[in-house]
Amino acid sequence: MRRLLGPVILLALAFVAVPIAAHADTSDFTFDSFHADYTLTRAADGTSELAVVETIVAVFPDFDQNRGIIRAIPNDYDGVDLNTDVTAVVDENGSPVAYELYADGDFLNVSLGTDEFVHGTTTYVITYTQENVVRHFDDTDSDEFYWDLNGTGWDQPFGTVSGVLHVDPALEASLSGNTACYSGPQDSTDTCPVTTESPTDFSVSVDGLGARENVTLVVGFDTGTFVTPVPTRGVVVPIPWYIDLLSGALGVLGLGTLGAAIAARVRSSRGAAGRGTVIAQYSEPEGITILQSAYLESRSMAAIPAALVRLAVRKNIRILAYAVEGTDEPYSLQYLGSDRTNAEDQAILAILFGENPEPGVTAPFGESQQTEARELFALGTKANESLESAGFKERPPGRGAGIALLAAQIVLGLVALGTLVVSAGTFNNVSGFLWPTLLVGTIAFIITAVLSRRPLRLTAKGAEAHEFLLGMKLYLTVAEEERLKFLQSPTGAERIDVGNNQEMIKLYEKLLPWAVLWGVEDQWSKELAVRIEADPSQQPDWFVGQSAFNAVVFSNAVGGFQSAVYAPISGSGTSWSSSGSSFGSTFSGGSMGGGFSGGGGGGGGGGGR
Repeated sequence: MRRLLGPVILLALAFVAVPIAAHADTSDFTFDSFHADYTLTRAADGTSELAVVETIVAVFPDFDQNRGIIRAIPNDYDGVDLNTDVTAVVDENGSPVAYELYADGDFLNVSLGTDEFVHGTTTYVITYTQENVVRHFDDTDSDEFYWDLNGTGWDQPFGTVSGVLHVDPALEASLSGNTACYSGPQDSTDTCPVTTESPTDFSVSVDGLGARENVTLVVGFDTGTFVTPVPTRGVVVPIPWYIDLLSGALGVLGLGTLGAAIAARVRSSRGAAGRGTVIAQYSEPEGITILQSAYLESRSMAAIPAALVRLAVRKNIRILAYAVEGTDEPYSLQYLGSDRTNAEDQAILAILFGENPEPGVTAPFGESQQTEARELFALGTKANESLESAGFKERPPGRGAGIALLAAQIVLGLVALGTLVVSAGTFNNVSGFLWPTLLVGTIAFIITAVLSRRPLRLTAKGAEAHEFLLGMKLYLTVAEEERLKFLQSPTGAERIDVGNNQEMIKLYEKLLPWAVLWGVEDQWSKELAVRIEADPSQQPDWFVGQSAFNAVVFSNAVGGFQSAVYAPISGSGTSWSSSGSSFGSTFSGGSMGGGFSGGGGGGGGGGGR
């Protein structure tokens, strides 16, 4: 019974929890209908006045979720104040409904209801007045009442949205006879019928509107019927010549500053030239460590693997290319001794094996050794920083010039932005030169910011070391026949006997860390394997695998070292939608077609509370 009851109880709790979670949002309800009754009159001063009665029927869930609704009424029509005045809110029986008013940007929000929850079908009747609701449109050559009914700012569907406009009979003779209705989401051009119940009464009704969908009514009047305010949004004023001049001058100055930043960076980044000739080298460089060499040549990802291989071929450690008992890592390192080590080598050995390790001690080395990886990475960073103190690199002059040029770009950018704000605010227009200037200025600022950094540059000593390392790369990457010719040259023949395979193996082993540094260890280790195969007695004891020395296994180990060190480091309020008209600069009307849903004044939106 216990085994059966457990799942049953959990299942029952799940069924109980699902509806609670699903209905926790106060927006989760619908509207049965929205009806707007408008009465349009002309004031003594010739402006338009509108009396509005909105009847909104909401359908709330039967459980405690909503305390009412919020109706967001637009109080602005393209920059013109509508002077919205809410006079009453009642229910379907005429009984008062509690409400609060508060401004929210261009909206007057009417918060309906108390702290008590409401359920089922609930009716709200809102009465208010507005002014300056008619606009003049040049394209239709008429005054128009271009008005959104419910607006596109609701997240709920509507069963029916309807409205009726009662025009003052005194204005009948001024009606142009042009009407239109649009429905759907913002910018929809779907039309709907306009019913003329009398010469001055115009009705619209649309069923089944979804969330964010609206109905717009347009009724046209003869030009001059109303004193219509001039919309402040979209009115284009010609830009004065001095704004154009300033905008263009800012762009030219931005380009000039960028050019100066490029020139300053080029001059400051020129390091010592060196001899200009690269000679193949097959001996280790003197006076520079392998970590320093890797960072000098921008080969930082190869720094630690190259250093480990160097310690191995010098018989300080042994690379065990298999999992040692007690560890899951595919590779381990074995400490052999510290003969002929420098301070850098000793620091690496201390990180891997601790202070004063006993010969023969082993340590796993893989991606799980994140502490050791961070310490080795830090050691490489320290080697990079030491290039300056060791005299291989130096700080170039002219850093102050780079900062000054960057500051100049910032000032130019601020002036350009200020010009944009002043132009848009004062003239409702922007100079045609300003947008290219801002684009050029942004690009110039980014480039100048990058160029203002003054990276270290090579000294004469650094240039000499750089050419030597390039000589090693040259030797490592040429064909074997060319390498043998070099070893048999007057300078090389005295040091290496190319006919002595044992001596050649030692040379290949000595240069193997530098092959890792230059990323050619695959090719180099294959040639080493061929020579070892020719003389099995020379099987290396610094790299021990499950079989004889194998170039593929060695290359995989180098890749594993790189991942072990660098992979862990690299991995480390309510907003209402306005449905006020978006006139632009042409002020398109809608009474003769060409309009759209959400293109007029009024509308707004709301939601649950």
